[in-house]
Amino acid sequence: MKDKIERLKECSRHLPFVTAHLPGVGGEIKAEPEHFNVEEILPYAPCGEGEHLFVTLRRAGWNTADVAAALADRLDLKSVDVGWGGRKDKRAVTTQTFSLHLPVAVTNAQVEAALAELPFELLAMQRHRNKLKTGHVAGNRFRILLTRVGPDALTVAEPVADAIRRHGIPNYYGEQRFGLHMANIDRAMHFAERGRPARGKKDAFVVSVLQSALFNLWLTERMARDQYQAILSGDVVQKTDTGGLFVVEDVEEASERFLKGAITYTGPIFGPKMKAAADVAAQYESRILDDVDLSLDAFKRLRAPGARRMAVLTVDDLAIRQEETGLHFTFTLPRGAYATMVMREFMRADG
Repeated sequence: MKDKIERLKECSRHLPFVTAHLPGVGGEIKAEPEHFNVEEILPYAPCGEGEHLFVTLRRAGWNTADVAAALADRLDLKSVDVGWGGRKDKRAVTTQTFSLHLPVAVTNAQVEAALAELPFELLAMQRHRNKLKTGHVAGNRFRILLTRVGPDALTVAEPVADAIRRHGIPNYYGEQRFGLHMANIDRAMHFAERGRPARGKKDAFVVSVLQSALFNLWLTERMARDQYQAILSGDVVQKTDTGGLFVVEDVEEASERFLKGAITYTGPIFGPKMKAAADVAAQYESRILDDVDLSLDAFKRLRAPGARRMAVLTVDDLAIRQEETGLHFTFTLPRGAYATMVMREFMRADG
């Protein structure tokens, strides 16, 4: 068990770069929370009526769970009455929406008064019929200042940005998902070994950490085989316009669509309901589970259904400008993608 855990940790500590052939700029990210701004994009707007009040807040130095707990405490709600779409970094300035299950008789003014002492900037409040649940996020907009870079940093960074715009980046899970010293991977593997069903958000998160580490291992090995820009027979690919999934049978035809940006291949978030790959792609995915002595049945016992994750991340709107204090980056990512995975291609701190 120990060697398998260590392999998963080492993989996510030393992920390969897609721009390794180009020099990096170094620098420091998040020197101050104000240097890392993230704005959540919801997939829908609240309708204006219902028992769930959508509250959009801006804060710094708070993680999502602690914000939710503070909101529940101030409004005398149970934790289950507070919803959110995804977790956000603590060391950042974050704009995020939470849903609060409150009777319609509770006015916005009453809520504003109850939250007044919290160190959050209240940006908007609007009613909706449904609770915000995990995954109810379309994407995130980022504004990031990279400090402590050299005077020629923009010249060095532009070729990296061009390569990313052309080829995207591997859609790895970032180190922050795995906790300090990657300790969440230890917890996840031991949890899987016990085989107890996941109950509640905390257990579900632990299981998702294991799925994330296995995805990183799968993608790292694909890159090591020089298959990052290749479509394999049996790949499960996703249509970039509709999100629909299908299994590749005609590699030549799928490769043409991949190069045009019409489809992208996906990787395994292991579980019994995950859409299965076929042929050679399925063999590579099975080896990942074999290497850590796990099976799809293990995830069935853990009540983790599984899914597919887009493996190549497109960053079409990536822009950089030189500022007196460093390089300023702006870009948008879909939900579940990590801005730190974009920035590491420029910094190379762990290369």
